[in-house]
Amino acid sequence: MTMLFVVDTETTGLSAEIAQLCEISGTLYRIGSTKETTGMIASVSTLMPVREDVLVTKESEAINGISQELTTSVCGYAKEYGYHKNAVDLFIEMANSADYMFAFNAEFDKAFLKTLIRTDNWICAMQDFDWGYPKKAHGNYKLIDLALWLGVGISTVHRAGDDVRLLVECLNRCKDNLGELIDRAAIRANSPILEVHALVSYADRELAKTAGFIWEPYQKIWLKQVKKCDFQEFVQTLNFEVEVF
Repeated sequence: MTMLFVVDTETTGLSAEIAQLCEISGTLYRIGSTKETTGMIASVSTLMPVREDVLVTKESEAINGISQELTTSVCGYAKEYGYHKNAVDLFIEMANSADYMFAFNAEFDKAFLKTLIRTDNWICAMQDFDWGYPKKAHGNYKLIDLALWLGVGISTVHRAGDDVRLLVECLNRCKDNLGELIDRAAIRANSPILEVHALVSYADRELAKTAGFIWEPYQKIWLKQVKKCDFQEFVQTLNFEVEVF
């Protein structure tokens, strides 16, 4: 039996250095030995009090619909009724009872949750888990794209609880071999990231760009981050030489 803690966050901005959490949500998901013993078993979701001096950016409000007024009003309700502390305590307890944290964009959520829950044993649903999703054929890889491809209906998105529920439904589509997929994802999640440099001339720069390399203007090189476990397979797809840092 394996326990996942499926998590998502909403924030006042994109940078964990200056932005704050404004909502957290998590669901404990049990992976049993059969489909019948696999599924979600408990959930928690709450807005987080945000200090009045922390600005909710227009960009983040446009995405999640959480206004400055709504986040600051939580402070009063939380102090009066104590529900916020209970919800956060339950969130932490759930995280402590799980084998793995599971988030669609793990690096983003982990950066904002590092003061609340552990930072080890995170699996990124987008980068580490093999859904069988044809990334190249469908362009940008978003949770909504994945859900639609798996046949999951979508009614609301971009609140933390909505996105957790959507990711849980994606997991439900993989029950036949979910334990094996999680085991593989855990190995991949722990694989080191390599900085790969494309050795191409100016005339061949489009080859590097097509392969997903990004031009680094300060070092004047084409760079791409590749998981060590994927490196050999990735190199075989290239028609130019590379160098690993």
